[in-house]
Amino acid sequence: MSASPDVRPPAVIEAEPASAEAPPTTGPAPAPDADDTDTSDSDSSLGADVQSSTASLRSSILRYREENGRTYHAYKDGSYLIPNDEPESERLDLQHHLFLLTLNDRLHLAPLSPDSPPRRVLDIGTGTGIWAADFADLHPDSHVVGVDLSPIQPAFVPPNVSFQIDDVEEEWTFGQKFDFVYSRMMTSAVADFPKLFSQAHDNLNPGGWFEIADIAPVTADDDTLGEDTALRRWAADLLKGTELVGRSFDGAKLYRKQLEEAGFVNVTEAVFKWPQNRWPKDPRYKELGIWTLENITSGLEALSAAVYTRVLGWSKESVDVLLAEVRKDMKNTAIHAYWPIYVVYGQKPE
Repeated sequence: MSASPDVRPPAVIEAEPASAEAPPTTGPAPAPDADDTDTSDSDSSLGADVQSSTASLRSSILRYREENGRTYHAYKDGSYLIPNDEPESERLDLQHHLFLLTLNDRLHLAPLSPDSPPRRVLDIGTGTGIWAADFADLHPDSHVVGVDLSPIQPAFVPPNVSFQIDDVEEEWTFGQKFDFVYSRMMTSAVADFPKLFSQAHDNLNPGGWFEIADIAPVTADDDTLGEDTALRRWAADLLKGTELVGRSFDGAKLYRKQLEEAGFVNVTEAVFKWPQNRWPKDPRYKELGIWTLENITSGLEALSAAVYTRVLGWSKESVDVLLAEVRKDMKNTAIHAYWPIYVVYGQKPE
């Protein structure tokens, strides 16, 4: 097994002296246009019935829930609390760039063999499909399957990529096993991670790898994120709401143990830090902070609306007032907050 380069950050990030917050100097690349055209037809004697059933299924999948000015997935309605609309798609593509910055332009940390690249790859919670497309570009001999609840993937992708609308919390029905299973930012999207990890293990070929990257609640290594800050109160409310629906926002710290219990070996955990804004002195972490600020503030309403209105019973107006205060805290360089990012990977025994 080849060694994975040590790309972990130092335990503590040194803060820069307080100064006025500057706007991000970089922005996200334009998100790909989503296209949900179904090109599969049946020319059998049952073609008309198949087409009718497919049209009905597609219609139900595309009949998005509309709430608080945002749209949410229709398939398995309510199981995922974040929107699936264009603003969220653009944020997901920005977040992909943030992960590349974090991992020094690597798409994963699992030590896949360069001499024997994975033939079949599964991307769980593929979102806009940007990770799947990038992986497929780098590995033309691999076939990448991206799975999500929402049909928001682009039409133009490498020929070795395909997308499926499915719920990975149900029993997996893939016809063939995989050599690499990947997942990212699925916290609060899955109720039973041990089951997910067990199914990933069962659907891997011997020697195959599984990797998951996820976020944990915002925190700080000093006393600048006080209980009186709106950011701290918001984070506590978000955690409470996700725990009430059985999809905790604070599960990433358990992944390593859960992977080992699922039967994986060579399990490795790396924890990174996304500074909330440009407060660090170090130029690299300052850049990460600039992108994190854009990522989190642009997704703040998406992260919050359903939890606060559906679960905690707040009015949309009250949520808007709170989020205005939270945004101020997020931009405040005197608050040395950061988001822990866990990357955990393991191997199915040979």
